[in-house]
Amino acid sequence: MSNPAPTPRRTPAGTRTRKRVSRTLGTILTTVGVLSTAVTCGALETTYSGGLAAVDAIIAVAFVLMVVTAVIGAIWASVVLIGQAVVRIPRRRRLREWAGRVGWAWFAKGKQIPPAHTSALRACQPVNGHNEDKRAKYSELLTGTYRGREALAYHFERGSGYLLEVDQIIARRLRNVLPTVSFVDRATDDVFTGQQVRFESAAFNHHWRVDAEEPRYASAFTHPRLMELLNHADASVTEIHLRGDYLISHAPTNLTPSILEDHLRVLAAIDDGIPEWVWREYAGRISTDRLGGARS
Repeated sequence: MSNPAPTPRRTPAGTRTRKRVSRTLGTILTTVGVLSTAVTCGALETTYSGGLAAVDAIIAVAFVLMVVTAVIGAIWASVVLIGQAVVRIPRRRRLREWAGRVGWAWFAKGKQIPPAHTSALRACQPVNGHNEDKRAKYSELLTGTYRGREALAYHFERGSGYLLEVDQIIARRLRNVLPTVSFVDRATDDVFTGQQVRFESAAFNHHWRVDAEEPRYASAFTHPRLMELLNHADASVTEIHLRGDYLISHAPTNLTPSILEDHLRVLAAIDDGIPEWVWREYAGRISTDRLGGARS
């Protein structure tokens, strides 16, 4: 029996809009809360004793907004924390059972992770400008071998509050170092950065942005089989970055065995498909730009 044709990649409708609306509302709520708190605290610290209707109205509105934003923030945080706790326990149990079946190591909490893994975690963590001075937190680490190569997956956090970064990282170690190249799903690509390379596949150009320091290298790496692979990849595959000797995938949702296997298969297929002449010509070369301009 022949295998069914792969399903074309479809970006969930409204993904970009939902993200932008969510971030906009979060920014508005945070800004209103900060300004109203500043006005209320400022009024309390001055010698103003009332009597001016306009000023009294501004202070009253600021106080109400301060209370409302504080209550909304507390409710949101409680809902998120409770929801995470309810979902986390059975999800971690499934990951632990999966690791046991395939012979991988499993470390649920950051304090359980052996120091020997720290360099790999740092090599694969996201790179950007606004939070690199913050300490990263790692948890839910899985490490083992997949199709003949070292692989790992973990939960990543950095920063706090509105600037908190949360990501799920899946990585496969390559046989040698290659220059940076990045593939970013346009549905999650809020702001274009870096060099853009176009390809003969209209579907691929529609779904993916490719960044690399050298267009020739990007074209060689992004061969037709790779474009076909990413065009039919699971929707949870939103970013892939080659940095050093690691091929790194990002998942926008907490890992499950199914999602983890999907990402591992994609990374292994990309690794297996790298042309030999690319290895001969580019292996061992280090990119001057750590990420090739893409968000990670």
